[in-house]
Amino acid sequence: MTQDGMRQNGVKAILGYEVIEGMTAEEYDEWIWEVHVPDLLANPNLDRIVFDTVVRPITQTSAGTPITDDPVPLYRLAELHFADHAAYEGWLRWFEEHPVPLERSPFGRTDFKFYVLTDSVVVERDESFTPPDWARGSS
Repeated sequence: MTQDGMRQNGVKAILGYEVIEGMTAEEYDEWIWEVHVPDLLANPNLDRIVFDTVVRPITQTSAGTPITDDPVPLYRLAELHFADHAAYEGWLRWFEEHPVPLERSPFGRTDFKFYVLTDSVVVERDESFTPPDWARGSS
């Protein structure tokens, strides 16, 4: 960890999606937990998966700046965590050698809205953190 609370945190593939029309959230969740997650975790290059089910869109920033009048509808975000870019490339190669059967795949279940590869940095509050003057109510 650096002095400012920042640290590199590997690589993530982040995706946002909706459930395909005609499938219930309950049916989708049964498939994802019982079928898809075990299939993904079979790949030894994946460190972990974080799922974030969307509660609602947020339409403005913390400073009050409007974001959009037309938020992207999402059911869930998923973060696939890898140690580094080599691990992500290994992930891809592993699935080329061990393809997921179509009937177990997201095809016909998941409407992907975005899928991006990111370098991840974590910033954490620690004991040495001092809020800026404006946040402490200084005049």
